[in-house]
Amino acid sequence: MTPQKVKAAGFDIDGTRIDTGPPHREAERATVRAFGFDDLAADHPVTFGKGVIPGAQLVAEHYGIDSTEGVLAEYLRQWKRIAEAGIDLLPGAESAVRTVAGSGILVALVTSGERGYADEFLRIPGLADVFVCSVTLEDVVKLKPDPEPHLRAAETTGVAPPACVVFEDSVSGFRAARLAGMYSVDVGEVALNAIGDDAHSLVYRPFHVLHLP
Repeated sequence: MTPQKVKAAGFDIDGTRIDTGPPHREAERATVRAFGFDDLAADHPVTFGKGVIPGAQLVAEHYGIDSTEGVLAEYLRQWKRIAEAGIDLLPGAESAVRTVAGSGILVALVTSGERGYADEFLRIPGLADVFVCSVTLEDVVKLKPDPEPHLRAAETTGVAPPACVVFEDSVSGFRAARLAGMYSVDVGEVALNAIGDDAHSLVYRPFHVLHLP
């Protein structure tokens, strides 16, 4: 990719803006208990970062539950309960978004979650005025690692992909960005061992000064 001046930035939610790992796992634990299981299995499938519908499918298949819709509905009910009790923003998350937006870069929310989930996130930190648009699972046919979500955000902001950068915390996010022709910024530790197409382009650490070209 040829470097260009950054004009738009896409931000993931889970693990990038808010610390959703622990509450996500707790919501899944409460979900399987609602279906009669004592706790999460030792070989519980990795669902974090895959989107709520694919995650519900994995859980339903793993535990032999015949209704993915039922698992999804219960998970969303448990998630709402936990979210209403409060979920913390990751250190530096709000300042990073505001720094990027304050530099004149258009900021988009790009998540594999539902529209209601994205809207709830925007209400929690009061950042609705910062994001110019949001792309959720209802807006696309394919989720990350397919590039469609990031390309849809670029289309909505009117910015060409090479002038976009995305902030992600997962290999699927890095791969989606690369396939979209965008640079990716790693938030977290996931990318430390990622190589090739699974790797990020840049690294961002909370409390560090954020510089974009």
